[in-house]
Amino acid sequence: MSPSPIPEVAAKPLVTAGREQLLVDCPHCASVHRHLADGARRAPCGARYAIVPNSPKENIP
Repeated sequence: MSPSPIPEVAAKPLVTAGREQLLVDCPHCASVHRHLADGARRAPCGARYAIVPNSPKENIP
């Protein structure tokens, strides 16, 4: 049995006083989770996903 693929999710940047964080809409529980880096991650709810970096165009309002 092959492992199930890890879904890719896009992140929205959140600039805090300390550093930039990534906000992700969780595909498992529909909550918003914060992460410090992109790549393969495990959410607090236990979901696994891969955060893909946004292109510079997506961050322009």
